[in-house]
Formats: sequence, structure tokens, C-alpha cells
Amino acid sequence: MSKASKHRPCPALGHGISSAECGEKRLSQIPCPPDCPFNPFGPAHYDQLLELEKRVDDRTMQQLLAQPPDPLTFHRKLARAQYMGMLAVQTFYFWHLYFAVGPDGLTFTRRWELAGWRDLKNDERVMLRAKMQVRIALLEIHRVFADGRLEAVDLLSDCPEPMIFRDRMLARTVNRFTVLLTWICPLPHYWRLSGTANHIPELGQFPAPEIIREIVAHLGGPVTEPEIRLWLAEHLPQFVTALHAVSHARHQLMLAGIDAKWGAARYELQAPFAQCRDRLDALSDVSPDDLTNAEMDEGLAEARVWFEPEPGHPSLTTVQGRIVLGRVLLGQAQWRLETLGAEKLSRLRSRFESHLGERVRFVSERIEDLGGRLAAQGPAVDASLVPPRLLENPGQMVMASSRVPAPPPGRSQAGAENDLLQAMERAFLADHIPALDHRTPREAAQDPLLRPKLIQLIKQRVRSHDERNLASGRTDDINWLLQELGLTEILFDAPPLRPLPPPPQLQSPPGPPPPPLPDFKWLDEDDWEAPVAVDPLRPPAPSLPREPLTAGEAFARTTATLTRFDSIEDAEDELLASGSTLLDDLEDLTLDSLSEADFSLALPFLLQTWFALVPFGCRAPEILYDHFAETLAANGIALEQALLAPTPGKFKALVSQSPQPELLSMIVGTIMGMTETGTPELPFSPEAKPVIIALVQTIIEEVTAALRQP
Repeated sequence: MSKASKHRPCPALGHGISSAECGEKRLSQIPCPPDCPFNPFGPAHYDQLLELEKRVDDRTMQQLLAQPPDPLTFHRKLARAQYMGMLAVQTFYFWHLYFAVGPDGLTFTRRWELAGWRDLKNDERVMLRAKMQVRIALLEIHRVFADGRLEAVDLLSDCPEPMIFRDRMLARTVNRFTVLLTWICPLPHYWRLSGTANHIPELGQFPAPEIIREIVAHLGGPVTEPEIRLWLAEHLPQFVTALHAVSHARHQLMLAGIDAKWGAARYELQAPFAQCRDRLDALSDVSPDDLTNAEMDEGLAEARVWFEPEPGHPSLTTVQGRIVLGRVLLGQAQWRLETLGAEKLSRLRSRFESHLGERVRFVSERIEDLGGRLAAQGPAVDASLVPPRLLENPGQMVMASSRVPAPPPGRSQAGAENDLLQAMERAFLADHIPALDHRTPREAAQDPLLRPKLIQLIKQRVRSHDERNLASGRTDDINWLLQELGLTEILFDAPPLRPLPPPPQLQSPPGPPPPPLPDFKWLDEDDWEAPVAVDPLRPPAPSLPREPLTAGEAFARTTATLTRFDSIEDAEDELLASGSTLLDDLEDLTLDSLSEADFSLALPFLLQTWFALVPFGCRAPEILYDHFAETLAANGIALEQALLAPTPGKFKALVSQSPQPELLSMIVGTIMGMTETGTPELPFSPEAKPVIIALVQTIIEEVTAALRQP
């Protein structure tokens, strides 16, 4: 190869440079343009950037885990975070890497930077400098582009400026005016999200920034913007828990306030069936209706729908068809009136009795409070987490149904639905809206005091419209509504047509006929639990490399378990479905050494260890019970001797001899942190520590031996 071929053109410098100089100076000493083909941060090299980001995250985690400040406190807090879930784990690491300062006033990554970032290459240093600028932001999405870009503003800023983000997954799912609370960091040519993005739900008249301020202040946090960001960076899981509590509390108030009582009244016919039916059909507000299968099984003969003479609520305009008051179910000897709403039943009975007169005789009435039942079935709400102000003016729901005429000939059902939605939007322009002080949207657009409320209302309307388009694969336009109201400040292009979410798999893909249904593997008969099917088509668990997992790989695998399963029960179900008898075996082997409470608390660690080595959806490797029991006994003896040694060297040597020392060290660290706390939130008895560590150690050894490449 000639010397000239080792040089590459540099558009920033205007002349050629060596590949080595490019690699050592790009974006740290040379201001590379985004379209340079050798710039890994350029938009065209997004996949390369994702690989670089993962590599930097792994290296950073390894460094923190190898040198934690105050190791005992570090592992105690990590144990609590792992029990709280993935968001808590992410928050824990972000806080300890980028925000928490030590006695020297420096963060962990800043201290590492001053030490020279040994073994980090230039691109990794550029990425880590960007990560060190991470901050909490309240993003409102304005534009979604077809190439995975998004435009958003940070609503926590005093003067929000548009920012361009790249996130392909997010660009496939969000819509205009979606609001997210998340971490963001600036890369050289665009912004990136880091960690979990938390959707901020609609809470009535409250804008998202006000929701943030109210909850943070209620939880004892600060009230000014820079301090709020820092507080959220440390306490994001607590904030999200409180946000869910507020949302549930408002939902329960809404359910308690609606007339969602299902009512039914029975009447006996005092005149011939045909005479009573003819009398009913003489009313202009009554039309024939279809019986359901269940109603036909009751022996009912016919049904009628009874309409309201006019809409019962200002927002229920005639564009939605005729509003239903209730139904009349016709039997040969008895008729039944049914409505949704106690007040409606009273009105329907009054009209029915006044028209049928002595031809019918009232027998009984039954009312069920569906709204109250739904409210009672909702999750329990911790009222201490809910700011009283955010419970003001809970949403009001009007329960009603209407009948829309069938589409005219030549007009599809989808087209007719679009016509109806368009007509409803046009009717909305002239409707008197309670949230706008009973003014119309046209009037509110001209009122400086009402215009902000109107903008918030229209944002919600546009977001719902985009969500409907995304779910249906349509491209219906709503920007005409904003143009008619003159809301140009929130007028943005609609998201592009995006792939629909994959439908449920209803049939097998083309190929050979499916095998017979799998046999069922039953749990202990004494438990009387449902059978769990072991799918013979599951792929085998992939082989493990000869080299142990690195600290970064171990961290990624263990935290992936937290995002995969919503609960311990889900993880247990997956373990059983994979064909493993691990939990039954462990319970049998620890009957004399672990209490039921300690075994339950150990489950997350045991499952996390297993799924760090056996991925979700795979067939379990064969683990022989007798060999597992022998290994467990030997590990228990060696571990007891190591823990009784006068210095920690013997225990460290024991960990280093594991086939997966980084994985064992990580899980053992959280177990030891828990057993040292003595706190009521984590009632983990210290005597259980050696047993649980031995279980983790044995799972690692047995699974690694079964899966390691020959």
C-alpha cells in the first residue's frame, strides 16, 4: 500500500490528513462537519454511533463498579434500586456517574477525566464528554421526520428552543405534542435521549411544567428550575410513583362523578303483545333494533331503541347521529327497559308509562353502579403522594351512545368514519366548551386570557388525532383546524406515514405443519396450579463464550431482566415455560437453611442470575439435580470458610475463581449490601447471606458449564 493511500481528505481542514490523526483529533481538536464520511457522530453513521455509545456505557459502568465511592453504601443503595426496577437502576447509575459530587467537589466521571481517561480512545472521550452534559428535560415533541429525527423543545427552560434529536424507536411511536420527562445530552450534531422516557399524562387543565413543579414541591423538593432538574436527577423514581398516584386519583374522582349506573325496569303486559308493540312503534323516537345472542337465548322476541328528542349534552351534536335514551326488550309476557344512567332510566320509564298507560304494569327495577364498581376495582392510591391542587376539576365524562346512519352507497366504512370525525371537528369550533369558560374555540382564540387554555386543549386534540392515524395507518389531516383558529404558533407538519405495529400472530407462518400440542408439565400437585406448557419449538439457549462476561456485559444482562418482566411472577412463569425445574429444586435444597421469607426475598437475585445467562424465550439447558446439589454443598463449605477468614482476601479469591467473576461480584455486592442494612424495607436476615450467595454461585457454575462453548 502506498503512503498516499493512508491519507484521507479532511473537509474541516481543507487538506488530507492521516487516518491516525483523524482518529485522534476528530471533534476534539478538529471541528468535523456532519457530512464527513469519517465522522462517527454524523447523521449517516447512526448505527456506528449506537455501537460507540454502548461501548462507552459499558466502560463507564465497569469503571464505577470497580471503584465505587464508599462501597458499602454504594451496594446498599444499588440493592434498593434493583428491587424498585429499571428506572431506579438507571437513576442510580446516572446520579453516581454524572451528578453526585465527592468531598473534592467533583463527580465520578469528572474525576476520571482529570485522571487522564486511560485506555479510552478519542471517539470514546468525545462521547463521554457529551454524556457528562446529561440533564433532565421535559420534552414536548413538535415534529417527527421520516429518517428517525424529531424536533422537540424543553418545557423546563425559560425560553424553549427547538432541538433536533435522533432516536429511531421514539420516532416510530410518538406524535405531535407528546410530552416526555427524560434525560438528554448534546452530541456534536444532534441531541440524544438517555435512559427511560416517561410519558406525562393529561391532567385536566394543568400544563406539564406545572404538574412537575407541584409534585416536586409536594415531595419536599425545590421550586426553582435549575434545582428542580437536579432533584429529579436523583429522585426520578419517586416522582414517577407520585405522578401515577395523581393520575389514578383523578381517574377515580372522574369515575365517582359520572352517572354510569346501568338500570333495568321490568313490566308485565296487560294487553295483547301485538297491540302493545303497535302502540310503541307509533312513536317517532322509537326504531327497531337487533337482539344480541344472549337476549335471544332469554327467549325475547324483538327489541326497540328509544332516542332522545335532542342531544342531552352540548358536546353531543347531531353530527354524531341520534342520541340513544335506552332500549326496550320485548317478550311475549314481559318487557324490559334498559339504560346507562339512573337519570335516563327515570326519564325513559316516565315516557314509556305515559305512552303505554294501562297496557303495562310495573314489576321491578334494578340499578347497578358500574362507575362505582370500576372506581373500587382501581389500584389503591397513596394519598400522601398527591398534591391537593392537582385534584382540582377532575375530568367529567358523559355516558351516551348514538346511532349513525350506514354509509351511502359507494362510500367505505373508513371513509364514512373520517367524514364523521371531520364533521365533529367542525362542530367543535362552534361548541361552548366548559374548559374555555363556556366560550367557543373561535371566541377563545381571540381572547388573550383564554388563548393559552385553547392551545393546551388543541394540543391534546392534535395528539389524539395523530395517535388515531398511527393506529389505523391513515394520514387524515387536522391542521385545517389550527389554521381556522389562527394557532400558527403550534402549527407543525403531521408525522409521516409510519409502519403499523405488528398484529397479533393469529396463524403459523408458511411451512411444514405444526407438531402436536406439547405435553403439559405440571407443578406440585399440592399447589393446584394451572399447567405450564413447555414449547418444543423454543430455540436452545445460545452458547456462552470461553471468556467470562465483562463487568459491562454482566450489568447489561442483569438490568435487561428488570425491563423484560413486570413482576417476579412473570419471571417465574417464563422460567417454567422454558422447561427448567430450578425453583422447585432450589426450594427443595434449602428447606432446612432458608425461611420462606428469605427464600422469597432471594428470588429476584436467583432469577436475575439465571436470565443473565439464559436469555428470554430460549429452552432451558439441562441441569442435573444431583450434580447441582453436590456443587451447592461444596460451595457452601468453601464460602463459610472464606467468610470466617480474618481478612477478605480469601473471599475475593473465591469470587475470582468463578467462571463468571464479574457477574458473581455484582450480584453478591447487592446481596451483601442488603444484609447490612437492617432496614424494615428490606428485612433480609444476615444468616441467610451465605446460603443465598452459594445458590447464586452454583447457578452461575452449573449454567455456564452447560452453555459454555467447547
